[in-house]
Amino acid sequence: MKIEKGKVVTLTYELIVEEEMVDQADLSKPLSFLYGAGALLADFETNINGMEAGDEFKFSLTPPQGYGRSVDANIFELPIDLFIQDGERSEALQMGAVLPMQTQEGQVVNGKVVHIGLDKVKMDFNHPLADKTLDFSGKVIEVRDATQDEVDHGHAHGQGGHEQ
Repeated sequence: MKIEKGKVVTLTYELIVEEEMVDQADLSKPLSFLYGAGALLADFETNINGMEAGDEFKFSLTPPQGYGRSVDANIFELPIDLFIQDGERSEALQMGAVLPMQTQEGQVVNGKVVHIGLDKVKMDFNHPLADKTLDFSGKVIEVRDATQDEVDHGHAHGQGGHEQ
């Protein structure tokens, strides 16, 4: 069975960025997803389209195909008061730390601390893999038809997917 929209794909992979492995799914915990549901990078899916169980893959995604380019609009200076707890600066506030922050709409986003001043903290909310080339390699383990529940929910169920 070939990978195409509406199929559940189970695979293993390694993601290498700048010669360092930053993510992986191995046989003990493979990745299962509903192909075409938008859960993965579009160009990742394009590169495995039409493959079958047993096929191996190796490809690179450029920054525009992956997580894009960093943009200055995603870098903010925040009042240091946001990081004061019980009158003391939070121990989590360290250069390079990635901290969860909440937008005015209540969404949680991760920001990297890039500068700590006397009264302001500069944080970068660009994706950590922005500006990076993503080198993927792996193997397709299984391709099967999605159940109606999986199609309705927009994701795979079972091992590596959403447990029912």
